[in-house]
Amino acid sequence: MLAAKSPFVLHAVIETFAALSFIFGPEKQIPGCSPATKLVLKQYGGLLLSSNLVCLVVLLQDRFGSTERMLAAALGFYHLWPIHRALVRIVQRVPGDAPGNQTLGGPLVHLGVHVVVFAVFLYVSLFPGQ
Repeated sequence: MLAAKSPFVLHAVIETFAALSFIFGPEKQIPGCSPATKLVLKQYGGLLLSSNLVCLVVLLQDRFGSTERMLAAALGFYHLWPIHRALVRIVQRVPGDAPGNQTLGGPLVHLGVHVVVFAVFLYVSLFPGQ
């Protein structure tokens, strides 16, 4: 059961750093963004923190059943979107992604991290007892 819950720990750790970055440094995510955009980015950071609370609920359960498997699938699905964002940033060379101006490691790091987290969530949602 511990192995099945490990993606939830991984997600919570990774997304805590991301959430804090969105909340306390939204202009690092989108340089030169408007005050309204900063508010949306801060809201997104709050959403990421709420996903960590979902992880905490799963981690505090004594079992890993169908509900936890569905939550793993849902959180895995979420990680497809940062993967997409990282790929677009890599392929299109998005302005603001110059070396030295990359938040939390830049798009290559984001791509690798989110692919790993997606894969482990997918695995435990399909094969929880393995």
